[in-house]
Amino acid sequence: MGKQECIFPDNGVLTEQQIKRINDNSYLVKHRKDEIIFRQNTPVSYIQYIKSGLVKLFREGSNNKSVILKISPANSFIGTLSVFYDTRYQYSATTIEASEIIYTNYSTLNEIIAENGKFALQFLKIMSGDAMLLLDKLINVSQKQVTGRVAEVLLFFSNEIYKSNTYQLPISRQELAELVSSTKESISRTLTEFKNDRIIELDDKNVFIKTPELLQILSKLG
Repeated sequence: MGKQECIFPDNGVLTEQQIKRINDNSYLVKHRKDEIIFRQNTPVSYIQYIKSGLVKLFREGSNNKSVILKISPANSFIGTLSVFYDTRYQYSATTIEASEIIYTNYSTLNEIIAENGKFALQFLKIMSGDAMLLLDKLINVSQKQVTGRVAEVLLFFSNEIYKSNTYQLPISRQELAELVSSTKESISRTLTEFKNDRIIELDDKNVFIKTPELLQILSKLG
């Protein structure tokens, strides 16, 4: 009999016994679009892994205003910056497409991380990557204009998520504003400028990037 596979990728660093403990304390949930995975300030019980779909991570502030921290695609963990920091989630997570999410008991995973240094190193790399993304986001907000930030997001969906210059934007104009720290009005104006300049074709949420090279220049120059 071959080695049992872990319910999420472990890069071959877990023992069979550790894999069994994780699998026995994990379950798969199929979420519809716009379903909450976890909410800010609620107790941490699970670490979540996106098997398929797309998830937005956002922090809720005062006056019912939110900032989208990250759009997380399939094959990524969410909540790691919370679960190793405090006993409560520091932000919320919601599906923006139908998604399959693996929930793994936090206590079980924490025990195995304490036992297995190589496995712990994997999570350190994940957390470092998430922290660097937030650092880059902070720099972009301070140094780039809205034009550059919107161009970067359009390229992100094209290159990282859908692998195509043609796709349906999975978030609303308001959510796009929350992602790039702007206003809905500025987002609509910027998208219209891109359309008028023949950089993109836009029909409601349907996007076709006509000149990705120019969009790349706008993203870099800000």
